[in-house]
Amino acid sequence: METDIKLNRPQSLNLYQPEHFDYGEQPQEPATPNAWFGRRYDNQIMMYGSPFLELTESADKFTTRCIPVSINLDFFAGILGGRADLNHHVVYYEPELAWYYKESDGIYRITTSDKLAVLYRALMMKCAEDMLPNVHKLNLFHEWRSDHIAKAIVQRAKSILAAGPDFFSATSTNQRIKGPELYERLIRVLVETMLETREGACLTVTQAYNAFCQLAQQRGLGMLKRSMFKELMRELIRDRYGMALRNDVQDAEMHQQQAWKGLKLLENETLAA
Repeated sequence: METDIKLNRPQSLNLYQPEHFDYGEQPQEPATPNAWFGRRYDNQIMMYGSPFLELTESADKFTTRCIPVSINLDFFAGILGGRADLNHHVVYYEPELAWYYKESDGIYRITTSDKLAVLYRALMMKCAEDMLPNVHKLNLFHEWRSDHIAKAIVQRAKSILAAGPDFFSATSTNQRIKGPELYERLIRVLVETMLETREGACLTVTQAYNAFCQLAQQRGLGMLKRSMFKELMRELIRDRYGMALRNDVQDAEMHQQQAWKGLKLLENETLAA
């Protein structure tokens, strides 16, 4: 008889439904796992859908029980990207097959798949801890915090949070601690703020490279090969000033050298990259 009563309990399968509060009303604690994640990651719900499929059933005349029965991997892969309201951001930088997160100073630093898996498990645990007794917690606490599910979510996030080569380009607003684009950024500083056009002036590759090396040393960057510097400098000067690098400029001893005629290097400038 008891089994028959359980089978006849009213049940429904539910996806996330936005909460609505009257003006001035104090929001109550989230009653379901969907509501818990919905308050924190509403943007991800709009993009990837409901965090869970939840089974709701009436335990008795006065009590309703919630059982999360299925998980949306896309949603949880999406939340690893962070919360915009907290200025958190994580990307998978495809050119290097590496994860980057944005620190409080706005600079991106490398992180790992294992750390992202720990973050996911911590969020699931926190949700389970905050749920009321009428929420079934086995899947939240155990099944969906397994290594198998955590790894699947991080793997899914590689495509959802993918960032291409332009993300850390020299002209991008996104900056990281180390990367080849940092040299191009510094060369742009040299070209845009340390040079001026002047009739009769001459800027040699050696002068420009020495100035660049001083800037790189001040900023704690390693040295860049002179040949690579010359090619970047050649392109940037051509784009900004319309000048080509010449190979026939003579120095005081009548030796030919590579230089830009009509450009002068400003001395003793205080610069900020």
